[in-house]
Amino acid sequence: MKHRKLTITALALALLIAASSVMVSCSNDKDNGTASDTSGTDTQSQQVEPNLPTGDDGTETAPPPVIAPTTEPQTPETEPPVDTPVTEDPIPDVPSYGELATEDHEYDGAPIIITELADLAGQTDCGRFVSEQSKNLVLFIDWESVIGKNGVAEVEVTVGVSHYQFFSREKHNMGAIQVDGNAELFSTPAISYDEAVKTETVFYTATYETTRSEMEVEASWQMLGNYGGIDIDTLTAGGTIVFGE
Repeated sequence: MKHRKLTITALALALLIAASSVMVSCSNDKDNGTASDTSGTDTQSQQVEPNLPTGDDGTETAPPPVIAPTTEPQTPETEPPVDTPVTEDPIPDVPSYGELATEDHEYDGAPIIITELADLAGQTDCGRFVSEQSKNLVLFIDWESVIGKNGVAEVEVTVGVSHYQFFSREKHNMGAIQVDGNAELFSTPAISYDEAVKTETVFYTATYETTRSEMEVEASWQMLGNYGGIDIDTLTAGGTIVFGE
């Protein structure tokens, strides 16, 4: 009886060992399959490492770093600067007619003076105005003009009397001249002329300037006496100078 119990116990132990072997085998197969699958996955994702140089001791050494070549920044080529055209100022105002055009007005480097006489530059002219109170004692105004390139007329004016025999004392500020409204007094010398030939005595000479095409001139002289049987208080002469006629 005791021997049978031992036999049953031995059989149970053998069965337990067999069952354990079967479980271990299944577990190993399962683990081997997983490892195999994992190994396959690693093989597919494995990257090929470059052949690195080795040192004298057989250890791998890193390759020298690759340095990208440096280049200086290039400035884009630009066309040479183009001169910007200069906007000229408009032609400046010029003196109004009647004023002397002596100011320097420049436009584009050249003097610009516009007057009524601009088209008559270089022209000369002359004339005479006379009094009408007496035919034998006559006050006269002689004038000579020249028009410059700047359009300014210079007019030389001479005032005097033409006469035969004539005697007169010196007269202070008893002569007057008026040019374009500007008046001036002048004195006259003593006259002593005892000839039968007609002559002239000059009282006054001056030069005037204008930018107008006309000039008003008038002169007077207080004679205050009798000449050739005619009583004469004041001799007057004058007129309008028109340039270019």
